Amino acid sequence: MLSAQVKFYTRVSEPSVYTRQTFQVQYIVEGARSIRQFTIPQFKDFEVVDAFDYPLDFGNGGGSYAKVVVLITSKKGRFTVPGATAVLNGKYMRASTASISVMPDVQGLYNIDPDDIDTEEESVLHPGDDITDKIAKNLFLRVESSKNTCYVGEPLMVVYKAYSRLNAAMQVAKRPSLTGFSVMEMVDNYGGKPEIEKLNGRLYYTNLVRKVQLFPLQEGTYTLDPAEIESLIHFIKTDKPAGKKGMLPGQSSTPMFPTAINHRTLLRSQPLTITVKSLPAANQPDDFSGAVGQFNVTVKVPATPIHKGDLVKIQVIISGSGNLSLLTPPHVKWPKGVDTAEPSVKEDINKYVFPLTGSKTFEYSFAAPDTGDYKIPAIHLSYYDPVDKKYKKASNDSIILHVLPGVTKSDAEAEAMKAQKAPGIPAHYYWFAIIVLAIIGSIVYQVISLKKGKKKEIAKVQAAAPVQVKPSAQVMATQLLTKARLAIQYQQAPIFYHEIEQALWQVVADNWKVLPSKMNRHHITQLLAEQQVPAYIIQSFSAILNECEWALYTPGHSVSNMEATIEKTEGLLKELLEIKA
Repeated sequence: MLSAQVKFYTRVSEPSVYTRQTFQVQYIVEGARSIRQFTIPQFKDFEVVDAFDYPLDFGNGGGSYAKVVVLITSKKGRFTVPGATAVLNGKYMRASTASISVMPDVQGLYNIDPDDIDTEEESVLHPGDDITDKIAKNLFLRVESSKNTCYVGEPLMVVYKAYSRLNAAMQVAKRPSLTGFSVMEMVDNYGGKPEIEKLNGRLYYTNLVRKVQLFPLQEGTYTLDPAEIESLIHFIKTDKPAGKKGMLPGQSSTPMFPTAINHRTLLRSQPLTITVKSLPAANQPDDFSGAVGQFNVTVKVPATPIHKGDLVKIQVIISGSGNLSLLTPPHVKWPKGVDTAEPSVKEDINKYVFPLTGSKTFEYSFAAPDTGDYKIPAIHLSYYDPVDKKYKKASNDSIILHVLPGVTKSDAEAEAMKAQKAPGIPAHYYWFAIIVLAIIGSIVYQVISLKKGKKKEIAKVQAAAPVQVKPSAQVMATQLLTKARLAIQYQQAPIFYHEIEQALWQVVADNWKVLPSKMNRHHITQLLAEQQVPAYIIQSFSAILNECEWALYTPGHSVSNMEATIEKTEGLLKELLEIKA
């Protein structure tokens, strides 16, 4: 029978895709001696991007044949891909259908025309393509610095960034060492959405690996270590020539099916050399202590009167931009009789802008000395301005503190006596007021007694049915990661990443009632999208699972990497729990 000899079925390249992502549908015939009237169906939910034939060893002895159709859709949901039709060995047949899930754009990558960066097409290996050359042109790390030569203390910005035009999953294997510098991170979380950037006339998706402000601590030449990223690239190998419908001259008439290839590679950025020069010795002030940038000095004193023996707090505030985090307290010439300890320090800095901007406050505390006027001379801060390339001085005006006599106990009692002896109200009015207050007090007592009785009855009822207080989302998230934190403490990376995965799956299973048979990433991401979970949360969920999977292949994980992972995971768990609260 024909049905026993011929197979006609439909296969999709991926079980789930994102909106505006291309995928392939293969209509495959096996064991047919003749194929006629092969017709692909109408795709009401998809747009046809391309279609081509793949005959396989077809002849009198029977063989196989495939029609490949490349589709794309902008709608989310679960769709049925219809089957093609054909007359096989003289009998009309229809191929089986296939299912595919289309999820929302969780990566936020398709806000532009997808033709601008076609990662699917770039990830195809055509005949003659060299895989090493393909990677070098389409996937790499770059490091950029605001300058390569600077002075000691002068801030500079360094950015490590990954560029990609390929269908790849990436994991940071090594963050660069920044020895010789004080470091200020400019990014809170490096798992953000990719951005699009044009480099040498080509568009790339870019991801930050590290973005920092550096403050050189001493002169010398420093080479910043490269960043390293492990990448899993999903290639499709085909024998179809690039940009042509036919086959290459001399190519076999029996081409192969497109083959999926997962290629692992390690990317490194080029080393970056920074030359740090000592600050100019010419015209350097005697009181210079290393401030580099542009600064102002202000002083705040108490707004209320100061009495002898009072605790006085004076703030010296340095504001501006530059190496604020490295500034030390400026010299203050305190008047005789004022004894202060080391100041408390508070920073109010905007680390997201370059150069570092904000203020640093030094607060001094002391007991007010004897009565009189005390002068605090102007406070100076000498600094080097790298823009004007010269030393400058910021200062405030001198300040006079007026210290009044202290308030004694006898003075306070005397003031109270004066208030009691104030004339103007006859004595019999006081007796009348006392009687009225007594009556009011009696009424108030009875009202309070009745209310207390009602409260006791209510308390008895409430005691019989205690209320169960559900822990907050933050508390629940912290509890779920208890074992993971122990794994960090004992530096057990495999246990740590296993606990991270279990916590994520548990929250999803408990809150969305997912059966164990459905606990896979494709189903879960589709479920979360259908439940209107924000796209960035789904992206973070998938990214952390990727990180856990990569941990099985990447030898050695530092405690800092695990701490960063658990911090991201705790935030994600809290958001997932709050959605279902």
